[in-house]
Amino acid sequence: MKLSVKRKQERIRIIETAREVFKKYGFKKATMNDIADAAGKAKSSVYYYFRSKDEVYNAVIFTEAQKYREKVLQSVKKIENPELQLKAYVLIRLQTDKIYSNFYQAMNQSFKNNLFVKHLKTIYDNEEFYIFSNILNNGIKKGYFDIYDIKYAAVGIVTAMRGLESTLLHRYENPEVEKKIDNILKIILYGIVKR
Repeated sequence: MKLSVKRKQERIRIIETAREVFKKYGFKKATMNDIADAAGKAKSSVYYYFRSKDEVYNAVIFTEAQKYREKVLQSVKKIENPELQLKAYVLIRLQTDKIYSNFYQAMNQSFKNNLFVKHLKTIYDNEEFYIFSNILNNGIKKGYFDIYDIKYAAVGIVTAMRGLESTLLHRYENPEVEKKIDNILKIILYGIVKR
């Protein structure tokens, strides 16, 4: 039992080290030797836990996706008001994207066609729509929102936010981003038609 815990810890340490190696060199230039050296291990020790560089990379991506997911979910769970949940979700997503942007940029350039990454992206896209649907459904139950089709509303909001992310992420500093997000969410939630 202790051995499996120790192995898990060692595997996690290799993944964390590999993340830094991939961030520094990119996927194509990084080698198993680089990962082993950075981890202070023999290359054979790294191969004990991972069969290939691709497998290490997939583990890094999966781990990063899990961290990202947990951070986003925790930010939304703490809030009762559905409008504020939407705002918190978008803000934490932008902040997290900014933190990981260099890492993901290096990864995307090197590994655009990785089936594992595409599969993981599909899973998290579906989960994101599910989270938004739950927020919207909760908002309907509490009397905040009047929505005819939750599924399409969730798709619309997520798509709008994704389209704005790159603009908001690179053009504005944090205090200004929050103000811009407030304005955009007001348009999404209340529309532009005078009532």
